[in-house]
Amino acid sequence: MASRPALPDVVIGGAPRSGTTFVAELLGKHPGVYLARPIIPEPKICLRVLQPGDAGDAAAYARVFCDAPEGSVRAEKTSNYFENAEARERLARVLPATKFVFMLREPVARAYSNWKWSTMNGLETLPFADAVALEGRRPNPLGPERAAARPFDYMLRGHYGSFAAAWYETFGRDRIRFFVFEDAMRDLASFVFDLQTWMGLDPLPWPRLQTGRVNPSNDDAADLDPMLAARLRAEITPEVGAFAALTGLDVSAWPIH
Repeated sequence: MASRPALPDVVIGGAPRSGTTFVAELLGKHPGVYLARPIIPEPKICLRVLQPGDAGDAAAYARVFCDAPEGSVRAEKTSNYFENAEARERLARVLPATKFVFMLREPVARAYSNWKWSTMNGLETLPFADAVALEGRRPNPLGPERAAARPFDYMLRGHYGSFAAAWYETFGRDRIRFFVFEDAMRDLASFVFDLQTWMGLDPLPWPRLQTGRVNPSNDDAADLDPMLAARLRAEITPEVGAFAALTGLDVSAWPIH
C-alpha cells in the first residue's frame, strides 16, 4: 500500500492571541498526533515568500512531516493563515483534503492583547487608541520576509465574518471548524473532547492532555478604556454578526451588541 503524501491532516489557525498555541501544546501531548515543530516560531509553510511554487510548498511539508509515524494525525499550527488570502489560495492548491481548526476570540479584547504583545516585544510604541486609529497606514517594521506577521493590525484581524466567508467559499464547510476561545476556556473538558473527535482522534480526557498557560502576555483587558472599548465593539458588530449568522455559532460570550 502506498504511503500517504507527507502533508498535514489538520491545520490549526485563527486570530493571533486566541489560544492557538495552547491548542497546539495540548494536541502535542496526544500519542496519535505528530505536531510540526517548532510551534514558536510557527512553520508558516504557505506564508513563506521565497517558496518555489506549489511544489516547493509540498516539499517543505514533506520535510516537516518526514518522521511522522504512519497512521498519525499530522498537524501544523500557523495562526496567520486565517487572515491571509494568498495563503488560503496556496493551501487550497497544496492541501486537497486537509481539515482546518480556527480559534477566535472576542475581537476587541484580542486586539488589545495583540497590542500588548507587540508592545512587550518592542515593536509597538504608541498607545492603544493611537495605534488603532492608524491601522492600515503604518509600515510593517518586520520587512518583506515577515510581512505576514503584521504586528500593527489589531482590529483589522477581527473581520471574522469576511474571513470565514472566504474560507467556506474556498474549502466548503465540512473541512472547517471554528471554536470560540472564551467558550473553550470555560469548559475545557468538552472543548478538548469535541476537538479530538472532529480531528478523528481517539479522545483522551483533559487531565491527560492538560497544559498550563502558554504564550502569555499579561493580556487582561480590564485596564482597557471602557469608552474606547465600547466604540470599537460597535464598529466591529457587523463583522461579528455576519460571522455568527454564517457559522451558526453562539457568540454571546462576546460583549458586542
